[in-house]
Amino acid sequence: MRVQIDRFEDNGWAVLLPYPDGRRGFDVPRELLPEEVSAGDIFEVRFEYDRDETLRIAEENRRLLDDLLGGEG
Repeated sequence: MRVQIDRFEDNGWAVLLPYPDGRRGFDVPRELLPEEVSAGDIFEVRFEYDRDETLRIAEENRRLLDDLLGGEG
């Protein structure tokens, strides 16, 4: 998926738009982008599923819920 930097917000966020259609943008923390980028620059973005971390956090959440419910979860 390619995105284009639309603008930088004063609150430290960058607004990215899908490229080339430009619809349904999303924000990312400015600190995640290289310092030298500017509005109009285009990036390739990949989303990678992390099954191990998903399973780990699900188990952690289950344990926390069990603790809150007194072991009845």
